[in-house]
Amino acid sequence: MERQARREQVLHHAKHLFARKGYHRTNIADIISRSRIARGTFYLYFQNKRDIFAELLAQTLSELRSRIQRLRMGPDQPNPAEQLRANLRRVLAFVLDERELTDILLNHSTGFDRELDEQIVDFYERVTDQIQRSLDLGIEMNLVRRCDTRAVAYCILGGIKEIVGQLSRNRRDDVVALAEEILNFGLRGVARPELLETVGQEPAANPAEIGGGFSSSVKAATGAGQFFRPKVD
Repeated sequence: MERQARREQVLHHAKHLFARKGYHRTNIADIISRSRIARGTFYLYFQNKRDIFAELLAQTLSELRSRIQRLRMGPDQPNPAEQLRANLRRVLAFVLDERELTDILLNHSTGFDRELDEQIVDFYERVTDQIQRSLDLGIEMNLVRRCDTRAVAYCILGGIKEIVGQLSRNRRDDVVALAEEILNFGLRGVARPELLETVGQEPAANPAEIGGGFSSSVKAATGAGQFFRPKVD
């Protein structure tokens, strides 16, 4: 138990240093000093600081997964919108509680360490995988319209990253109101019914030049993963 507690202590202090100084400006001596352990003790737990970073990413992914619960249907279950609302609140609460980790993920400087950069990309790909699986399940449950779920998953991730970045910089913490706005955007978008009625009505200006027009492009993409392919483990 003491060994695990000390390992978590090293992770805690490394996370603080990465957020404050940046990953590349933090060295092992900084982590050892902050953790108040001997250099030999450090190497009992981690090979290098990249090893620590990988562990922080793995922990974050695990925490996110634990907070996103699968939607359940049935008379004794909350309605789907309420279940989505609860998922959003749990994820946002975690992000706000882990502002240092958020800063590391959003502000990591790329180009200095190829292997580390690949770990960050892999982390976001795995988050995208989870979002896509949720969308695919929603389609099966007849709760989500048919679409290119990979492309939509990237749209959702991009929006979440920007919102999280703003939260981190502005130090706001109104989880309930923000979750409601995100939920409304996800379910309703921004269009009024009058605009939605016009979608797909306009013919392509020159179908020969754009490969059959906008409508055919959308039809080819919906439900088929046309634009992006998920990474295969």
